[in-house]
Parts: sequence; structure tokens; C-alpha cells
Amino acid sequence: MISVELAKELAKYLPWEPKVGDLTIVYGDGGEEIIEPIIPKHEKENKIVLSLRNVGHLIWLPRLTMLLYELKKRAGKGFSLSYDKDTDKWRYQDDCFESCHDNPEDAAATALLRLLQKEELKKA
Repeated sequence: MISVELAKELAKYLPWEPKVGDLTIVYGDGGEEIIEPIIPKHEKENKIVLSLRNVGHLIWLPRLTMLLYELKKRAGKGFSLSYDKDTDKWRYQDDCFESCHDNPEDAAATALLRLLQKEELKKA
């Protein structure tokens, strides 16, 4: 699962429309982290975001497939995400960037964040 810190950074760049099955972390009144999936009941009531925000601050935890889709849209000539058995790490690599992480979500999220920040700089 993607780290909360990376999820917070990505949230600055990626709009999110909540869907059933998405995982979120909400912070309760005592500051505790609660991982909560969006369930069909939220969708039926058209209160997906509202019902989750009532619990506390909402953070979206994108799934690996979502991260890879966003990378595919943005990575120029392609990329690879592979597991290195010798180091027990996941490695992302494209023409300009390489990083290693403990899980594939963080490896993909770090690369995506880098691409999004680069896009933002080009706009400025």
C-alpha cells in the first residue's frame, strides 16, 4: 500500500473522484489513522465524500493500477517497474529517472510525483 506521505503529496496534483473500492485513511477525533474502503452504501446515498469526511480528514490511497495508468499517460517512451530479488526492493526506471522502494506502490508513486512536479514547473 502507498505511504500516507506520498499519497498526501500526490493529492496536490491529481484530482480524485471517489469510487467504490477505493481505500482512504481518515483521521479520527483522537488523531488515530483509520483505513476505510468506500463501500456501495456510500455510493447509493450519493454521500461518498461527505460520509467519509464526517469521520475526519480524508486521504486517498491510490491502488497500483491507478498509479500505473497515470504513469503510462505521462511517461514519454515508457517505463519499467520490477522486483529485484537481490535487494528485496521494487525498482522503477524510465529514460530519466530511477528509484527503489520496499513496495511497488511507493516506487510508482514516487516516479509519478516526480513527473507531476516536472509538469508543474513547465507550466510556470
